[in-house]
Amino acid sequence: MTTPRVTIVTTVWDRVGCLEQCLRATARSTFTDWEQVVVADCPDPAVVAAIEQVVAPHRTRVRLRVLPKRANDWGMTPAHAGLMDAQGEYVAFLSDDNAYLPDHFGPLVEALDRDTGLGFAYSSCRYAGRKDLRAAPPRGALIDLGQPLFRRDTLRAHFPKGFPFREFAWDWRVIAALMEAGVRWRHIDRLTFIFRLAAYPELVEALA
Repeated sequence: MTTPRVTIVTTVWDRVGCLEQCLRATARSTFTDWEQVVVADCPDPAVVAAIEQVVAPHRTRVRLRVLPKRANDWGMTPAHAGLMDAQGEYVAFLSDDNAYLPDHFGPLVEALDRDTGLGFAYSSCRYAGRKDLRAAPPRGALIDLGQPLFRRDTLRAHFPKGFPFREFAWDWRVIAALMEAGVRWRHIDRLTFIFRLAAYPELVEALA
């Protein structure tokens, strides 16, 4: 197998139904050079078995990792484990209840390829059926970790031993820390990241 350009790290918190929809959405991507690493936060054996069944039809692109110990830290430890497993040049983080539209990755990969000085590029977001997030520059409560496509080596250089935050908003702290360190970014104003897929029944129906 060739090394993929993009690794999608999907953290799952026992929500097998959400995960199935998430994987179906990713499988429809028009950008095809990707892998997906699903990281489960040490659920009980019955849930692991259910997750394995969901992942099985996607095995050519999707790998499953089960943490040996429950972290229970809002997905932070599973996300970093996925980052360290990632093979792709670029890395995205996708929680199990969120989704990307099919045309999400192409423009982001193009932006990072064109400007090698960028640490990340990010899309706009349809947020929980309530509003759209289009903030530029990124700001707390106005960007989700699922929007950016990061350069893998940038993340590993800044967070080699884990994400050093202990709070619900750790995802924003990751982005803020990169910006404070001078990491450059670019916003691609396309509403291609879906926060809380269940809030968009028309998109869920399309995945059935």
